[in-house]
Amino acid sequence: MGERTPHLDAQARGMWFGLTAAHSRGHLIRAILEGVAFSLRDSLEIFKELEIPVEEIRASGGGSRNFIWREIQADIYGKELVTLRESEGSAYGAAMLAGVGAKIYSSVEESAGQAIQVRERMTPRKEHVEIYDRQYEVYRNLYPAVQKLAHQLAAIGTDS
Repeated sequence: MGERTPHLDAQARGMWFGLTAAHSRGHLIRAILEGVAFSLRDSLEIFKELEIPVEEIRASGGGSRNFIWREIQADIYGKELVTLRESEGSAYGAAMLAGVGAKIYSSVEESAGQAIQVRERMTPRKEHVEIYDRQYEVYRNLYPAVQKLAHQLAAIGTDS
C-alpha cells in the first residue's frame, strides 16, 4: 500500500532483508513489528530535525495492551513509552472535548489533567537501543536502495 512518511511513495513495498533458513515464524512476526516501529521512528526523526522536543510517547488502542509491542517501540524509539488507563485514545479524547463543550470542564487542559492517568511506563533498555540504532541505519538505507526496483515491479503490473 506504499509509504506516507517520510516517503510519499505509493509504490514503496515491504520486504524481509537478511532472511535465512535459520529464521522461524516468530522471527518473521517480530520483524514485522520492528519494521512498523522503524517506520514510526522515521516520524520521530522528522521532529528531531525540526528541533521539536518529544518528551514521551503515548500508546493507545488495542496494540498498547501487548507488552512485547510496547517494549519493541520503547527500545526502537529510545524513549519512554507511556500507556494510559483508558486505552482508546481517540474516543476518549472526543468525550473529553464534549465535556469541555458541555461546560463540565472549563478547558481542554483541565479535562486532560483530570481524565488522563498513566497506567504504565515502559523504559527503553540501553543495550537494545544501541542494537536497534544500528539496525535502524540499515532500515533507512533500504528504501533508497530498492526504490527503483519497487517502481519497476509496479510498472510490470504485479504486486507479488
